[in-house]
Amino acid sequence: MAPYKLHIPVCNDTDCEAKGSQQLYDNLKQIVNNQNLKQKIKVSKSTCLDDCEHGPNLLVYPEGIVYNQVTIEKLETILKTHIKGKSAPRLKHHKMLK
Repeated sequence: MAPYKLHIPVCNDTDCEAKGSQQLYDNLKQIVNNQNLKQKIKVSKSTCLDDCEHGPNLLVYPEGIVYNQVTIEKLETILKTHIKGKSAPRLKHHKMLK
């Protein structure tokens, strides 16, 4: 099996879950399945990404970019830009320190 191009953990801790992260996770999995990207993109749940006040949050590896206040409408933009090897500059995000 080839390595994934992207790994996207969606925060599923208490604060983000209260802000809809479970629905984000479900929708992201559905988008990946519908676009036949299961072999390229791994979607998983994570514990706290330590940006609770800005949730729901998700992280995109290998770039190490955390997106804050993610909505279902923003998921397509995040996927499209990261598949092209870029980040989505118009969405609220920050890069993790190395």
